[in-house]
Amino acid sequence: MSLRSDWPCWEIMKCQPEQATRCPAYQDDRPCWEVMGEIDSFSFNICRDCIVYVVKQKNSIFSKEEILSIMSQKGVDVTGAQCPQLKAVGQ
Repeated sequence: MSLRSDWPCWEIMKCQPEQATRCPAYQDDRPCWEVMGEIDSFSFNICRDCIVYVVKQKNSIFSKEEILSIMSQKGVDVTGAQCPQLKAVGQ
């Protein structure tokens, strides 16, 4: 089972497509916490507790199994071969 750490934040957070397209990080190639840090310098304190930030860190305090469990509890299909939103639009 592979960890879907290459997924963008809106996939991990299960944002609805209309929510994702309004997000400042949606059209940016940088990690969401960097984008949000430019908008609000205090947001990093929130971001570092976010599952997206935790999943994408190389030296996470959580094991791969713990991250997969958290993502699974959020309803993210951690065993799928494709991002959930891509499946939804039939790509």
